[in-house]
Amino acid sequence: MNRVGTSIFAATLAAVPLAATPAAADIKVDATYEISIAGWGIARANMNFTLDKSGYKADIFMRPKGVATIVTAVRTSVSVDGQATSRGEVYPSNYSVSAEEIARPVRVTMKMRSGNVTSLRAQPPLKDRPGRVPVTDAHRRGVVDPLSSGLIPAKAPDARDACNHVMKIFDGWTRYDVKLYYKGRRKVETQGYSGTGTVCGARWVPVAGHRPAKPEVQYLERNKALEVTVVPLPGAGYAIPYQVRIGTPNGEILIEPSAFSISGTGV
Repeated sequence: MNRVGTSIFAATLAAVPLAATPAAADIKVDATYEISIAGWGIARANMNFTLDKSGYKADIFMRPKGVATIVTAVRTSVSVDGQATSRGEVYPSNYSVSAEEIARPVRVTMKMRSGNVTSLRAQPPLKDRPGRVPVTDAHRRGVVDPLSSGLIPAKAPDARDACNHVMKIFDGWTRYDVKLYYKGRRKVETQGYSGTGTVCGARWVPVAGHRPAKPEVQYLERNKALEVTVVPLPGAGYAIPYQVRIGTPNGEILIEPSAFSISGTGV
């Protein structure tokens, strides 16, 4: 799954101190997501997420499945913890990515405070290539990591206001926005969950770290076939992704749950 998919899958600007009032909720989400491209299953991801007065924590473990196991054995772990306030502000503290069983390690260790990156180690480092938009210190301020970006402020009971949102994301290498807009509502149902989701269209907007002349960048920037369906976390003032669709020249990438459950206070 590419960085854009992870980012949509996986917030909001940080603008006030961490002393802000925490979200008054006690929520746990357990989910298994199936990832496919053009109908072919390529990976499975298990997610554990908790949100309470002490903060939020999320862990994702992704491994290949089906035909993908023929060409790769890469297993990816992503984790984050931080604070989410009752005013809809998300403040990551620690974010990490680790991809195992590959010759060239891919790892990110990032610490943040009040929406600003305070320390970062990313492997491999971003190469200084001609035409690349440089990443400055300013691009590491007022941001969230890709996984925290999936915790979306939503005060409306049906979470439709989650679509009035811009994710400002820094993944350790690049800085980009994901702009959401409202498309509609639809019934969602899988093992452990049944309800109505809000469908948000999405647009990917590169900010820094990319090379504008690359065809892949130009395609993603023009791509209108980006969509995320979100569901509300009862009583929390937030929504999270239930399903993600990403159009590509090789077929649609679909991320959807085979099992999904929300438990806790008020559920």
